[in-house]
Amino acid sequence: MTFKQKIGALIIKSAPVSPEIISILRGELRAFRNRLNYRLNPFKKAAVKKITNAANISLNVGCGPFGHDGWVNVDLMALKNVSFTYDTRKHLPFKDNTVERIRVEHFFEHIDKSFEAPFFLEECKRVMKPGAVLRIAVPDVEKFINAYYLNDEVSWKALGYDINNLPNGFDTKIAILNHIFRQDGEHKYAYDWEAMHFLLTKHGFKNITRQQYRQSLDEQLIEDQFNHSNHSLYVDCVK
Repeated sequence: MTFKQKIGALIIKSAPVSPEIISILRGELRAFRNRLNYRLNPFKKAAVKKITNAANISLNVGCGPFGHDGWVNVDLMALKNVSFTYDTRKHLPFKDNTVERIRVEHFFEHIDKSFEAPFFLEECKRVMKPGAVLRIAVPDVEKFINAYYLNDEVSWKALGYDINNLPNGFDTKIAILNHIFRQDGEHKYAYDWEAMHFLLTKHGFKNITRQQYRQSLDEQLIEDQFNHSNHSLYVDCVK
């Protein structure tokens, strides 16, 4: 264990709150610094405005290190291929009706369903051009529940898990479900097709379609990440 890890372990052990709360507070502090930097730093604001004023914007929200060439790739973390850092949970820094398409791959389950998801979907709809496609990919909880209920090795292997040789930290099969549902507090809600369809309908999206890996209503939205292909729910919808 490195010196930094030892200090971190000591802080966690001595802290008056759980490690999960510490992780949440760390993330919220990062988000707050990002929002503050955008509001108070004119250079940051000018740099973001230059990108968001471009024509024919393809937007990739919560991209992590998997940004696509030619896209505006946005994430809270300053990672490889991120165009700019931004807290997208309540606002998108784009003008109305200017975005051609939006990709949201394994980010939507990280935002609160009751408060953040409604703001986020309304912002997506606001910035999208009429007829633009929003594509959301999340862990498909139905697949995991079925595999757990059937207790079937083949079903688990199709999802990327060998139940006879579980990964480190996964002592039983229920640990897999907890990881999908919660991911140490990072996942805020588990979606199936019914829940996603209901939510998108509620926020006025049309032509809500359950898709497959690398199939989309918009051919420029088919570059899904391979590592998500076996366990994801892919949904397209249109403004």
